Amino acid sequence: MGILTSLVHFLGGVLTALVTTKFTVLGLVMLILFIIYELDERWHLSDESYRDILEYMIGVYVVAFVIFVWNVIQ
Repeated sequence: MGILTSLVHFLGGVLTALVTTKFTVLGLVMLILFIIYELDERWHLSDESYRDILEYMIGVYVVAFVIFVWNVIQ
């Protein structure tokens, strides 16, 4: 998998986390759609979609960590 693909998955997770801070339902829909897409891709292409999901979740966790730290230091 290329670095660009990994970056896109990471940024998708970042975007989902940021959207969720203001629009919880939309963030949840984004997460569910991403997971469905990846599982469908795995089913049809038999690829390693767990890596895509991991990259996405790392983006979510990075934003969650930054928001947490920001709220602690304020």
